[in-house]
Amino acid sequence: MNQTYLTLAALLPAIVLFVRVYRLDRIEKEPRALLGRLILLGAVFSVPAALAELALEYLLGAYLVPQSMLFLLIDNFVVIALCEELAKRLPVMLAAWDHPAFDYRFDAIVYCVSSALGFAAVENILYVVQSDLRTAVARALLSVPGHFFFAVSMGSFLSRAKQAEKAARPRRMRFMRRCSLLVPMLLHGFWDFSLSVGTIWATILFYVFVVVFFILADVELRRASRADRRL
Repeated sequence: MNQTYLTLAALLPAIVLFVRVYRLDRIEKEPRALLGRLILLGAVFSVPAALAELALEYLLGAYLVPQSMLFLLIDNFVVIALCEELAKRLPVMLAAWDHPAFDYRFDAIVYCVSSALGFAAVENILYVVQSDLRTAVARALLSVPGHFFFAVSMGSFLSRAKQAEKAARPRRMRFMRRCSLLVPMLLHGFWDFSLSVGTIWATILFYVFVVVFFILADVELRRASRADRRL
C-alpha cells in the first residue's frame, strides 16, 4: 500500500481520540498553542525514549537471559514502561504545569492525552510504514487507545496533584505526582508483559485486562468531564 495512505492510517486513531477528549473539555477549551506544543513535545520525546529503551535493553541482556521471566518483568515494567510514560509526562510538567491556563481539573487529562497522542502518533507511524494495513488496524484498536487511557490515568493523578498544590498541601501534591507516573507505568508494564510472555493464558489475560481497563478508564474520563470545575 502507498506509504502516504499508511501514514494517514497511522495518524487517524490519534486524531480521533484527541478530538474526543477535546470535546469532553466542556467548560473552558485549552489554548491551541499549548496543546500543539504538548503534541509536538510528546512526538519529539518519543525519540530519546526509544533510544533509552534500546540502551537499557542491551545492558539488561548483558546480565540476564533474554526472554527469561525476570528479563521480561524488568524490561516491560521498568525499561519500556518507565521510558515511555516518563517521555509522555515530561512535556506536561515542562509546558503545562505552571501555565496560567491550567485552572480546571479536567485540564490535566487534556494535557496528558495531548502529549501521549503525539508520542503514540510517531510510534504508530514507525510501526505501520514498515508493515501493512493490518498492523494499522491492530494498533488503532489496541496500542493507540492504550496510550490514550494510560494518559487519562496520568492526568487524573496530576489533576489531584494540582488541587493539592492550590490547597498548600505539598506532601499530598508530591504523592499524587509520583502516582501520576507510577500508576501508568504499572498499567503499561502489565500490558506489555502479558503480551511478551507468549502463552495462551497470558494472551487471554491480556485481552481480559484490555476490555476491563478500557471500560473503567472510559468511565473515569467521562466522570472527570462531568465533575470538572475550577481548581
